[in-house]
Amino acid sequence: MPKRQLDDLSRAEKIRARRKQSRKGTPKVPFEGNASRKQPRNKAPVTRRQVSHVPSRTHKGQKAQTPLRRKWSKLQLSGMPRFQLGWRIISGAIFLFSLMVVISLSGLNAFTISTINLVGAQRLTAETIISQLDIVGSSIISVQPEVIEANLTSRFPELRSASVVIGLPASITIQIEERQPEVLWNQHETTLWIDAEGVMFPIRGEADPTVSVIANSEPPAASSNLTMAPDGNQQPDDFPIPGETIFPQTTPEFVQGILALAHYIPDGSQLQYDPRFGLGWQDPHGWLVYFGGDTNHIDIKLAEYQRIIMTLQEENITPSLISLEFLHAPFYRLEQ
Repeated sequence: MPKRQLDDLSRAEKIRARRKQSRKGTPKVPFEGNASRKQPRNKAPVTRRQVSHVPSRTHKGQKAQTPLRRKWSKLQLSGMPRFQLGWRIISGAIFLFSLMVVISLSGLNAFTISTINLVGAQRLTAETIISQLDIVGSSIISVQPEVIEANLTSRFPELRSASVVIGLPASITIQIEERQPEVLWNQHETTLWIDAEGVMFPIRGEADPTVSVIANSEPPAASSNLTMAPDGNQQPDDFPIPGETIFPQTTPEFVQGILALAHYIPDGSQLQYDPRFGLGWQDPHGWLVYFGGDTNHIDIKLAEYQRIIMTLQEENITPSLISLEFLHAPFYRLEQ
């Protein structure tokens, strides 16, 4: 009996010991009412997926290198070459194509210049102009209008302007405007025309200038701009050649003075120019009279001239020269 009780006690103690052991592992929750007690939440398990790094592919030149998963290992593959079509390549191709077209067209007879149309010419002839232009027989593609215009205005000073128009397949039209001569300038054995702007040019064709002047020198303020070479070609006189004929240029004011004084020339007299005394004429009574190069006060000078003649006639004096170049200081000479 006692032995059985001893076994039961030992079995009960074991049960109590196990319960006590389980209570130690469970946390104690303070007692609260049912309304304030928090219900335990079931949390879902969280799993993490480990993402492995994918090696990137690199390009070097025309080869592609792809790293492998194994450390320090790469797979090298041959790649296709990269071709980028830029604007430089496109423009270069267009230029080469245009050049080939121009070269191919320049050799065709249909583009060879055979005739030149001249418009606006009054005294100049087409033969005169064409003889100075070396373009007949050449290709229309090689013609530069601005070069032809510059050559015409430099070789023909009587041209106020020149315009060249090119048409296909081989048509050239030259539109010119000629200067109108106002004065016929006789200097020694050279005769030139002068327009209202003071440009002097050789006589070609027929014209009727307003007045003629006999001169023993070039006009005032002259500046040589064009020359005539021995072969007849006009060219700039930056480097004059002996034997050339020089075409000077005077001022528009001097030309206006000539035209204004021409209305007072006596009948049978000829307008003259002397670099010392200016413009004047040979009076029918035998003496020379000059009014200078400035004719702004020509009416006052003419009235002064009439008073001087009356005074000289009263004193029975016959002068050889009367000068009214300076309005307030006129004088006369008895001998040349």
